[in-house]
Amino acid sequence: MLIIDSNMWAYYFDKDAPEHPFVADRIDKALSSEKIVMNTVIIIEVAHFLVRSLGPVIGKDKMETFLSYPFTIVDLDYDLTQEAIDILVAYYHTGIGGRDATILATMKHLDFNKIMTHDESFRRVEWIEVIDPILRG
Repeated sequence: MLIIDSNMWAYYFDKDAPEHPFVADRIDKALSSEKIVMNTVIIIEVAHFLVRSLGPVIGKDKMETFLSYPFTIVDLDYDLTQEAIDILVAYYHTGIGGRDATILATMKHLDFNKIMTHDESFRRVEWIEVIDPILRG
C-alpha cells in the first residue's frame, strides 16, 4: 500500500511544473503496480489545486479523471480525527501539521508506512518510508 501526497498530484497534473517529469512516470507506475490509498483530505487538497490552477470547468474535469483512478479512499471520521490529533501532538516538533497528521493516521489505521511525497517533514517520522521521485528517493 502507498499514499501519494497532494504535492505529488499537483506536480503530476501540472505539466509545466519543473517537478512534473520526475513525478509523472513514478505515479503512473505506482497506479499500475501498487494499492493506492487516499484520504478525503488529500482529495480536497488536490481539488483545490486543480480548480485554483485550471479554473472550475477544467479543474472539475481533471478531478473526475483523478477520482476515476483505482484508489482505496479512507474517510476522515471521528475516530480517525482523534488519531490524527494524537499524531499531531506527538509529531508537531518534526514539522508535521494537521493535514499531514491525517495522512499518518490513515497509514496507521491501515497498518502501512509508505508515502510518495516531496514534504520533508515526513522524513522526520521514524516509522515512515518516504519515496521522493524528485530526490530520487
